[in-house]
Amino acid sequence: MSERPDDDLAGELRALGARLDVPEPVDQRSAVRARLARPVRRRHRTRWWTASAVAAILGTVAAVAPARAAVVDAVEGLLRVTGIEVRRGPVPDDLPSGPSPLPSLRSTGLVEARRIALFPVLVPAALGAPDQVLPADPDRNGAPRVVTLTYRGGAVRLDQFDGAPAPAYFKSAPAAHWTTVRDGPAIWLPGPHPVTYVDRDRVERTETARLAAPTLVWSAGGVTYRLEGLPTLAEAQEVAVSLR
Repeated sequence: MSERPDDDLAGELRALGARLDVPEPVDQRSAVRARLARPVRRRHRTRWWTASAVAAILGTVAAVAPARAAVVDAVEGLLRVTGIEVRRGPVPDDLPSGPSPLPSLRSTGLVEARRIALFPVLVPAALGAPDQVLPADPDRNGAPRVVTLTYRGGAVRLDQFDGAPAPAYFKSAPAAHWTTVRDGPAIWLPGPHPVTYVDRDRVERTETARLAAPTLVWSAGGVTYRLEGLPTLAEAQEVAVSLR
């Protein structure tokens, strides 16, 4: 009886194996043990992991509009926009409710205020021409630190001042929270809250402490804005984005 095809294939494979130079088998388990026994540069790896984690956190924070300042809020109970600091806390009962003047406050025209100010003085198109233009707290050359526009008999006011790291206003409001103006961080204070002005010499002027109406605070182009007197956030944001 003739051989089966399978037997022929097996014979050919045996003959081929005899002619090949096959290396001795390597014990892979020994190689793995030797690799694990090598010292690891833990410092470099730790530094790389730490840097990656920090970069990821910073990238996440930068991607959310008011998140950078919200970190401060979470840690210290503070909300900050350039030139204004808001602390969440109870409103005192012993502050006067009427408006108080800023230092060296005077009345002038819009053209004159724009001429003497060191920052652009803008007008909200949604409110139109102001009732009054009031520069205040001038430097030795007469340049005001703050320019206030008033509307509706003084019930609505827009303070504008050159933003600086040190705050010019301190506020306290339990319900203050983050919002946005043109996708930038802003603070909305929905109810009455005390306001204290800090003058050029970094002196808190207690005579300006008062209960203010609902207020929107934001900063743009190096200038900080404080819009007081509009009852809702939607109205305040509409006025804020209409600055020209």
